[in-house]
Amino acid sequence: MFSFRPSRLGLSVAVVAAATAVVGALAPPAQAFQIQNHERVTRDALQPLGVDQTAIAQILVGPPPGAGAVGSDAFFSDEFRHIDGANNPVEICNMTQEAWNFFTPIILAGARPAGPGGSDLVDGPGARAAFGGLAHALQDFYSHSNWVEDNIAINQPDRMPPPLMPTCDPAAFPPGLHTGYFDVLANHDDLLGGCPPGGPPPGVVECHSTLNKDAWNSPRGMIQVPGSNPPINNFDLAARLATTATVDLYNQIRELVSANAGPCAADNLFQADRRQACW
Repeated sequence: MFSFRPSRLGLSVAVVAAATAVVGALAPPAQAFQIQNHERVTRDALQPLGVDQTAIAQILVGPPPGAGAVGSDAFFSDEFRHIDGANNPVEICNMTQEAWNFFTPIILAGARPAGPGGSDLVDGPGARAAFGGLAHALQDFYSHSNWVEDNIAINQPDRMPPPLMPTCDPAAFPPGLHTGYFDVLANHDDLLGGCPPGGPPPGVVECHSTLNKDAWNSPRGMIQVPGSNPPINNFDLAARLATTATVDLYNQIRELVSANAGPCAADNLFQADRRQACW
C-alpha cells in the first residue's frame, strides 16, 4: 500500500486499467489504494535481473488468488498481504509466514512444465501473480513497520532485517518492532486512514495512518533521513530497502522452483516469452 509519486513512474496503460478493474471489482467504492508504488519497486528489482516484460506485467497484475504486486491491494482486508496490525515481532513473523504459506504453493503448482516439449507452464500467469502477491507483502513490511525508523536510530539506514520468509525468528528482531493498525471500517469519514476517530484501539501501538511510509508526503514518509547525501526521506529509504528485498525474494523463489520443477521451469517462469522446451 505504498503511494509513489506518479511523476517518478511511467505506469503502463494496460497495468493501470487491469489493476483498476481488479480493485473496482473487489473493493468498496470509496476504497481505492494508490498503486504506483509496487510497480516501481517491482520493476526496479526485476528488470535488471532479465525478467521479461510479459512476465513483469503478469507479476504486477494477474488472476486471483495471487492477483499480483499491484492487484494484491484489492484484497484490502487480508492482513497477511500487507503486514498490517502487528504489535510485535511475533505477530509480524506470523503474518510473513502466512503470506509465504499462502502464495508459494500457488507458485509451485503453476510453475511446472506443461504442453508440447514442456515449453509452457501449468499456470504461468497464476504463478507469476502469486509471486507478485508475495512480493507485495514483503515490500509492505518496509513501508508499514517501524524498521526504517529503527535503522535510522542506530545509524544503519540500509540494514536489512533477519529472514522474514519462509522462516522468521521473532527473537532476532528489535522487541519494539510493529506495524500499524488498519481497518477500512474503523472510520467512515476516512476509509483510507483505517484508524478509529479516537486513535488506535486499546493495546495497539499506533495506526497505519501515522506510521506508514507509503507516500513521499505521508506524515512519516516525508521525514528526512538525517545525514543522507543526497538527501532522502523515509519514503525513499523504505522503497530502497523494499527493492533490495524483492531481488532477494526473486533469487529465493527461483531456487525453490528450480528444486521443485527444474531450472528450465524457473527460466520460463520469469521469461514468459522464452518458452524453452524443458523435455
